[in-house]
Amino acid sequence: MRAAHRYAHVLLTGGLLAVVLVGGCAGSRQAAPGLDTRLDLARTYSAQISGDALLVWIDGDLVLEDYPGDYGPTQPHVLTEISALLPSLVALKAAGEGRLALDAPVADALPEWRRDSLKAQITVGQLLRYTGGLRPGNPETPPTYEEAIEAPLVHEPGAGFRYGPTSIHAFGALMERALGSFGGLKEQILRPLGIPGGRWSAVGGPVDAPSARRLTPRLFDGARLTPRELLRVGRLLLQKGRWKGEQIIEDVGPLTHPAPASLGFGLGVWLNAEMPSAESSGPGPAFRRQVPERIMIPRGQQRLIYDGAPPDLYMAAGRFNQRLYVIPSREMVVVRLGRANRTWSDPAFLARLLDGRRPQEPAAEETSGEDRGRAGGPRK
Repeated sequence: MRAAHRYAHVLLTGGLLAVVLVGGCAGSRQAAPGLDTRLDLARTYSAQISGDALLVWIDGDLVLEDYPGDYGPTQPHVLTEISALLPSLVALKAAGEGRLALDAPVADALPEWRRDSLKAQITVGQLLRYTGGLRPGNPETPPTYEEAIEAPLVHEPGAGFRYGPTSIHAFGALMERALGSFGGLKEQILRPLGIPGGRWSAVGGPVDAPSARRLTPRLFDGARLTPRELLRVGRLLLQKGRWKGEQIIEDVGPLTHPAPASLGFGLGVWLNAEMPSAESSGPGPAFRRQVPERIMIPRGQQRLIYDGAPPDLYMAAGRFNQRLYVIPSREMVVVRLGRANRTWSDPAFLARLLDGRRPQEPAAEETSGEDRGRAGGPRK
């Protein structure tokens, strides 16, 4: 039986439930009416669906920090596609400093694209919104930056949404040539948050291996952060780019601005946008068909993430049910990290956390050891 590490506990005191923070979380906080039940429902659901960590930050307080299995607060966890949020933040920081424009052609930094009349039209924002038209690539075997630059187009720039590693790795090439490369991401975004630099895998091996100087960091899905570090990233977004009195990113607004072809996707984040029916016209149905089921399954929802959540909810999401939710109207950030389990449901989790409802869901499936390893679970 695995040892349990629990850094938030629900206690009964005088007939009232309160959340008490320990193990490095300052102070205690009397739960608002109904919050205690919602937190407990969300914690239980996350743990049952192969959860490794659940952190909930509301209105300036960490009200829940839970590790039901072998993970703890200082252990790096695989983020999978949440990783792609970080290069988007580099782009926003550079845009705020006048070093980059989201509507500028990528060919300004990649002169080889000037020879292709269509690639010459792709903008920085289109790369980050996956609407540039590049063949998306396989997440299991992502391309190097140079391979991403050479990838063919599957549609004209701006005409569709194709989610995959190629676009972000093409942006990695732009970073290398114009924005300080991978080190710029660490120095400009992570270190100001008190994050030493994260841990990254690369195409072909660990990026910090002695022989890895020429390896490509997997910007699309290769980051490892501790749950608390990822929470800091979410808090930075909730605070509109400010951290401890310093404006790290001048304007995070474009993060949640989709393009017509990326109706439910901004820059590195999925939006709780209303999805048109399959019978409607326009780019909406085409976008919905491209939403990968390995990341989310809307299950009949009218909105992309959860009908019962505020429209301003957005999330960075990855395979194996990794989630970073931000809800500005509720002053809320949620980090949920886990392992492969096909019964995970964003609506089921958020219904518990936001509404205190417990929809009927299929029983959790046991995951294999291979799945746990691929998802970033502890290796014995």
